[in-house]
Amino acid sequence: MGGKQPGRVIGAWLVALLCGDAAAAEVLPPTFAREVAPLLWKECGPCHHPGGAGPFSVLTYADLQPHLRAMRLAIVSEEMPPWPPEAGHGDFQQPRRLDRIQRQLLLDWLTQGAPSGPLDSLPPAPSFPTGWQLGTPDLILPFPTNFIVEGSGNDLYRNFVLPLPPGSQRLVRGLEFLPDSPGIHHARFLLDTSGNARRLDDADPACGFGGTMPPGQLPEGQLAGWVPGRQPMLLPAGQRWPLPDSGDFVVQLHVQRTAPREIIAPRIGLYLSHGSPPELPVRLGLLAQWLEIPAHSSNQVVTRSVQLPAAARLLSVMPHAHLLAREVELTVIRPGEEPESLLLIRHWRFNWQDEYRYRDPVLLPAGTRIESRITFDNPSDQHVRHGPNSTDEMAELWLQFSPVDGEARDRILETVRRLHASETVLAFTERLRETPKDAAGHLELGKALAVLNRDEESFEHLAEAADLNPGLVEAHYHIGLSYLRRELWVAAARAFSEALSLDARHQRSYVGLGLAAAGAHRNQEAIQYFERALQLNPNDIVARTRKAELQTPRSP
Repeated sequence: MGGKQPGRVIGAWLVALLCGDAAAAEVLPPTFAREVAPLLWKECGPCHHPGGAGPFSVLTYADLQPHLRAMRLAIVSEEMPPWPPEAGHGDFQQPRRLDRIQRQLLLDWLTQGAPSGPLDSLPPAPSFPTGWQLGTPDLILPFPTNFIVEGSGNDLYRNFVLPLPPGSQRLVRGLEFLPDSPGIHHARFLLDTSGNARRLDDADPACGFGGTMPPGQLPEGQLAGWVPGRQPMLLPAGQRWPLPDSGDFVVQLHVQRTAPREIIAPRIGLYLSHGSPPELPVRLGLLAQWLEIPAHSSNQVVTRSVQLPAAARLLSVMPHAHLLAREVELTVIRPGEEPESLLLIRHWRFNWQDEYRYRDPVLLPAGTRIESRITFDNPSDQHVRHGPNSTDEMAELWLQFSPVDGEARDRILETVRRLHASETVLAFTERLRETPKDAAGHLELGKALAVLNRDEESFEHLAEAADLNPGLVEAHYHIGLSYLRRELWVAAARAFSEALSLDARHQRSYVGLGLAAAGAHRNQEAIQYFERALQLNPNDIVARTRKAELQTPRSP
């Protein structure tokens, strides 16, 4: 035998042995009917079926014939199945991976001319759902159908407000997003009970409203977003998140201009159950908000780390980057132990990003150091920085934890808050070196410094933001909060009033006025401000709680 014949014989022998027919190993090459179809149906069919995510179907022999060369290239390069994580670095649910024997079987079959075998002996091919992969949703949120992207140019960020039908005790056990457009780069899903997103939508004459930071919050503890390649899955019972009784579901779309004219109308389906919400997970992001990748560079490594302040179980991990990333790794170092790699992606693929959920939650004791490492190559002539467009870059690793108890949860949440603020301070300090007259930059830096209790520095940047742009409502509002923290009630009321002179419906400033009045023992005035705040947002917890406290008679 010469050339590649030994490999083909060995591969056929393995297949025959697995099929219980070792005697026929050297005379029975694999066929579509006997060995290949069952493997393709099980491992590839869920995506590669008529109407599925794959570019062609693998369900029949005829379906495959035009694509045999592409199939071979995908198997050799390990582009398919699309499962970037390396084996041995974390044990994940539902891995889309072919083992060595399965790959060899397919390569043997292709090398030997892809014989069909007795097709009439095949059972009926399986059927797969088209459209909704998790079944018919319990709630489909209607999306505006008049958002049209035309022409070429920069990427577009647009936010859409989908009113939630009223209801109570609703828990989301799954979310499925069908983009129905090649132009959608990624999506974020937020909940807004304040009405602010709806106000912005109403004020914008076009469909939706612009901006990269829309009002609203991610569902608590969830990695609620969609990127190409992310597969929908139902949540375990202990991780279902509550849907507000009323309010809005806000969808932020990052859209690339891929066609001369394209109607953007994705579908969003929610799968619901009912009951009391469980203790929800905690979300932690290792994020590089400041990032520079020089032109014609390679092996540019971006790292971030955090020390876990309390014990928790790691449930899932979701990395995010754009086109220049090459490798991603998550490493944990438990106290007194050697480092352990819990995720390694050696060949980052922009179009196959996903949330990877561990088969069994990984217990991490207090004091565990968690490190992310993302490596970039930039062969282009352009210097690339952090930014929202696909031609910019990002370096993010999102982690989802289940704290061991309530105290651990509080400590981890505080660490998350300070970690994010520290990264924001780093990023906006760098940006303001280049654009020192950026009012919005001073505002963001001032807000982050306040979280870190650096009040004097915070106030300087907030005041600078207001001086540079006197019409910046949020600057006056946060100046008011700074005065509140120092119990300067009159100055705080003056700042909140200034914010309201610019925006009479700035609901949080009414809450601030109520807190300032209560601090000065003007209780009836405070109650009036809280009532006005609750008219604008009935779900404001601070206004509702403080109003009730002021109206409750004190014991003699």
